[in-house]
Amino acid sequence: MSHDLKADKFLKKILGSLGYKIFPKNTVKTERFIESLSVNCADLIKLLIDKKKINNVMQVGANDGKSDDFLRSSINKDTKVILVEPIESAFLDLKNNYSNFTNVEFVNKAIDIEKGKKKIYSVNPTHYDYYKKKYKSNDVSWLTVLASFEESHLINHGVKSNHIHSTDVDCTTFKDLIGQYNFNKLDLLIIDTEGYDSILVTNFIQSTNIKPVIIFEWIHMKINDAQDLIELLKVNNYKFLKIGKDLICLQNSFIFS
Repeated sequence: MSHDLKADKFLKKILGSLGYKIFPKNTVKTERFIESLSVNCADLIKLLIDKKKINNVMQVGANDGKSDDFLRSSINKDTKVILVEPIESAFLDLKNNYSNFTNVEFVNKAIDIEKGKKKIYSVNPTHYDYYKKKYKSNDVSWLTVLASFEESHLINHGVKSNHIHSTDVDCTTFKDLIGQYNFNKLDLLIIDTEGYDSILVTNFIQSTNIKPVIIFEWIHMKINDAQDLIELLKVNNYKFLKIGKDLICLQNSFIFS
């Protein structure tokens, strides 16, 4: 056996023990190519809205309605939407970016399992110049998408701890928000709360009798949290479609109706 082959096998063994796997370069290239052709969340949601299968939408963690967002390009003038965003600067941009839509309600709060005040962590704008240099961009307003109830979430995304500040935000619950806006016919729930998704999806299922299409980010979840959530959703007759970092959860009745 050649020295190079032995070294290659040894490297694969070491990486395997750490939970990694080496894929052939052609496999990776092919996968990326196929993924570039695949349907994305925006395409799917637009199709369902155009076919009138989705009419009422709630987005939790709407941010500015532009950065890392697929909803705004998918809805039409008839879609009724509730947009929930607790960060003040992002909320103002959100209202501006949706200024052409008339069936939209804006809620400058966070969703939690109970009402009250809670600290949310985000990048302090006084340090934006550092990230402009880091990312070689004059616009880093998208950093608000990292806002989270967990300070560690920002650190894990490369934010310096001394660049993080906290803000006390008002929190409401799914039950109260749905009651306030008479939104019991909710068709689509989108949750993007930077590491808090599993808690909120679980709370929604347990605190309401509504079974909409649910989209959330799986990418920040620990395996145990993901497994528990999937089991809960399965018990409630959901099937799953993974598109990138998002998991789309659909009722059996929705798929075959």
